Amino acid sequence: MDVIKVNAHRTLQAFALLLLSVPWLNAQDKGIVEGRLVNGTNPAVIAKGVDLDIVGLGGGMQILKSVTTDQAGKFRVEGLPTSMPVLVRANYKSVNYNGRVNFDAAGKALVEITIYETTTSMAEIHTQDVRLGIQLNGDQLGVLETWSFNNQTNPPRSYMNMEGDFRFSKPTGILEPPKLSATGPGSPMALRESALESADGQTYYNLFGMRPGVTTFEVDETLPYKDKSYTFRKKFYYDVAGYQIAVIPHDMTVTGEGVTKVQSDAGRNFSLYAGGPVKAGAEVVWTISGGTPLPEPAAAASGESKVKPMPTEIGRSSLIIGPLLLIGFIVVLWLAVNSMPQAGAGGQDSRTRELKMRRDQLLNFLANLDHQAEIQAIDQRDYRTRRELGRRQLRRIALLLKK
Repeated sequence: MDVIKVNAHRTLQAFALLLLSVPWLNAQDKGIVEGRLVNGTNPAVIAKGVDLDIVGLGGGMQILKSVTTDQAGKFRVEGLPTSMPVLVRANYKSVNYNGRVNFDAAGKALVEITIYETTTSMAEIHTQDVRLGIQLNGDQLGVLETWSFNNQTNPPRSYMNMEGDFRFSKPTGILEPPKLSATGPGSPMALRESALESADGQTYYNLFGMRPGVTTFEVDETLPYKDKSYTFRKKFYYDVAGYQIAVIPHDMTVTGEGVTKVQSDAGRNFSLYAGGPVKAGAEVVWTISGGTPLPEPAAAASGESKVKPMPTEIGRSSLIIGPLLLIGFIVVLWLAVNSMPQAGAGGQDSRTRELKMRRDQLLNFLANLDHQAEIQAIDQRDYRTRRELGRRQLRRIALLLKK
């Protein structure tokens, strides 16, 4: 009996130590957040009765508490952990608005969130950038579409159409549902969104809401590549001044009406094509063919284990998304460098601002890549390869900024 008591006591001690080792359980939930919602379309409209979620970002997004704004559009929340990143999410007319919480030394924070009235018109919302990254993966193609929209409504409004804010065509023979993410104006990272299939099975769409400023959508698709050929039929639902297509490997070709190869880099093993303009409602047809498969990297001479853990869902996606994102940065950097005039005093400021913006985007990408590695959501060998590519681009930008 004494042995049982001793073992039980040790078990309780171990359990107590385990609880103390979990940061959020040991955190002092004494944080206080006060704030208000401000209507950016019409300040005279008070945002009363708006639902708010207090979201903890430690170890994934979790709703800590939910409240509603009062008659003055204000809110107050007590008993929040101060040891993890926290944000306030407001849902106003089906559009989410976020405010980051920064606690002071006393555990208090003030948050002001700007919300907007909505519109269903795209008249003042323009397609700013369209890019496609295509990578050969055995007998499949990994495709990453990137669409950026600039909401320039005046007075500012959020675009929200319950029939679909962003719509894209369903590729022939797509092997699995597409993965969709969105980055709103001022957001440091993309949020995973649901890709909803239309009733006729011809398109996908989502309900994200485009706030004033630039919103970027990324669509990750897996397509068949039988006999090293694929016919990509794509209907455009928005007017596009031009588009770019980057492919890996560099000897994979893209042909079609209006498409021209503008760059081929054997060293980085990618080629760049461009086309456009395209009017909303038009369908384009591209034929993708050829391509030398990428070699499997050999195990490191240091004795790196050939046995790899099965990647998580995030990891599986990152094997395709990561390289394609780097394609996007390479494409953007190439365009930025080669399309900029060799400026005198007047153009130098514009060139510098552009390069600094690309540098900041690349730093955000590397930070997200490091986070994936920390949570073991990416294969370490793939992480090192992609990080080195990113560092090379940073060094190139640094050299350009010195000129």
